[in-house]
Amino acid sequence: MQNNQKIIAIFGGGGFLGKHLMRQLTKLDYRVKVATRNPYLKGYLKPLGNPGQIELFKTNIFYQEDVKKILKNCDFVINLVGILYETRKQKFNQIHAQFPHLLSNLCNEFGIKNLVHISALGVKEGHVSKYMQSKLQGEKNIQDTFRSSVILRPSVCFGPDDKFFNTFASIAQFSPILPLVGGGKTKFAPVYVGDVAKAIIKVLELNNLKPKIYELGGPENYSFRKLMEILLVEIKKKRFLISIPFGIAKFQSYFLQMMNNPLLTPDQVDILRYNNIVSGEHPTLKDLGISGKTIQSILPQYIYRFRAGGQFG
Repeated sequence: MQNNQKIIAIFGGGGFLGKHLMRQLTKLDYRVKVATRNPYLKGYLKPLGNPGQIELFKTNIFYQEDVKKILKNCDFVINLVGILYETRKQKFNQIHAQFPHLLSNLCNEFGIKNLVHISALGVKEGHVSKYMQSKLQGEKNIQDTFRSSVILRPSVCFGPDDKFFNTFASIAQFSPILPLVGGGKTKFAPVYVGDVAKAIIKVLELNNLKPKIYELGGPENYSFRKLMEILLVEIKKKRFLISIPFGIAKFQSYFLQMMNNPLLTPDQVDILRYNNIVSGEHPTLKDLGISGKTIQSILPQYIYRFRAGGQFG
């Protein structure tokens, strides 16, 4: 490998966004060090680059020595670590607030040029959701500790292997109804995962004199009901869209959260009480020169597998 290649440490690189980001980084000739709990299960990441361009490290993100091993000789750090629901072992505050605090302190120690941290659109003071509260605390911990940082707040991400459209398309395979919590009035600004990856790369080499925040939403806002209607048209299925009041959804979520992969948790019901759209208080994709892909231009490329005849349906 060439010695002039810049080296990036990525935490949480094995997920949906990480895979899309990795391919773009390796094309630009970055070397990538990926921190992961189990490198043996993340071997699918290595073919995304040239031989030796992507290295996997077994890492406990709460063990300083493990984190230091990754940061050694790195120019940049990207933190994609996040969870959508709590388990016995993983809590919002640990993952979203404590780890960013540890990471930003060590970035100072190792003289890292820039830390890019993925937060969430809709983060604000006084939010009732524990998920959002922990995301906000994580942002504050980074801003207070590491000046050369960029925080990106994406809305719901869509693209091949997404958890959003794929999950509801799976439900539509066996269920005659799709539930709309709160009547499906909550608004979203779905953003293409490839555009979020592009945004990360654009902000990577910014010279930050103080922490910056960008809100990443797609070109259009949609109600949850409208998103379900678009999905059903694409998979060519007719399903009843049933409104469920927040109170009833909250009650049901106490049982649904007991599943291995919970369909709904009480905290997620709280999140759905607020719109998930760009506030206008921070720069956006357009300020990074990214126009943003529409749902209609991307969704048909991967959701066809849920049609009766697949791509020929």
